[in-house]
Amino acid sequence: MNRNKKGVMPEITREVYKNVKKYDRQQFTGFCTDLYKYGYEDGRESVPVVDLEEVMAAVSAARGVGKRTFDNIRDCVEQLFRKEDENE
Repeated sequence: MNRNKKGVMPEITREVYKNVKKYDRQQFTGFCTDLYKYGYEDGRESVPVVDLEEVMAAVSAARGVGKRTFDNIRDCVEQLFRKEDENE
């Protein structure tokens, strides 16, 4: 099952359903992988991008957050984002 030109998953019609029923294990694995990729890409596109600098500006503007606390928060958040980058 290939993506059409717009990058949108094609509609699963009765014909596609009948063809899937005839797939062997390898073909079915490929079909499921494609479906997973469609969902993964759609989910990734739907998540808003977070700008780390904006988050840090909001934290530093909060009452009661001093320089030492802000530095600790920044270090923890940066470590978290570094771990996510290493996993991808």
